[in-house]
Amino acid sequence: MSVVRVLPFLRAGGGAQMALDDGLLDEAEAVVARRYTWAPPALSLGKFQKLERIPGLPFEVVRRPTGGRAVLHGEAFEWSFAVVFPQGALGEDHRGGVDTALPYDLVSRSFAAAFGEMGVVLDAGRETPYQRSALCFATALRHDLFARGEKVAAIAQARRGGRVLVHGSVLERRPPDELTQVAETLLDEPWQGEGLAAAGHIVDGEMLWRRVLARLDAGVRLLREGGRLRDERRDA
Repeated sequence: MSVVRVLPFLRAGGGAQMALDDGLLDEAEAVVARRYTWAPPALSLGKFQKLERIPGLPFEVVRRPTGGRAVLHGEAFEWSFAVVFPQGALGEDHRGGVDTALPYDLVSRSFAAAFGEMGVVLDAGRETPYQRSALCFATALRHDLFARGEKVAAIAQARRGGRVLVHGSVLERRPPDELTQVAETLLDEPWQGEGLAAAGHIVDGEMLWRRVLARLDAGVRLLREGGRLRDERRDA
């Protein structure tokens, strides 16, 4: 039996999706994971990101409970995920819900392993100094995943009341021009982000997610038993 509670796939608007992630961060009593798509499309902002709102946009603008930069979401080109860890979920020695680094690392490594199982060769050691970009997929941080120089998965985290929320976005292909052009105007920056397609990959999102969940479940069990995570990109 899985130690990770998996919620049903949800297709909904940005406000509903972020309300659900926010609620899980407040209330989850077990490790909970979910995959979802945004319909209609939306632009999500990091918790502290500033943007002047204007009427008549072709997408909803919402704020994430995590930090980071702006992400365009839409079911034709992207899908999102969330994993919540309550305090102690990864074993008492690891202080699961207090130490944000370990849940963050576990989710990133689970995705790295799942991508590898599906034939996506990830770039190693992509971390760079933080760029002053308004766009999430124009930055490269430690837990983000890249293939052939393209950022394919953005991963962020937040902590509240002893729980840790790790959520992010898998970019399958470049968003439509009618969305990127508006985002460029809003953020005063040319769009960056071509995703998996530009790296030469077409990946079934549901199959990838099932593999992530299997790795996530195994990782939670390992950590509860006092084990250590294996870095798939270095130890293969």
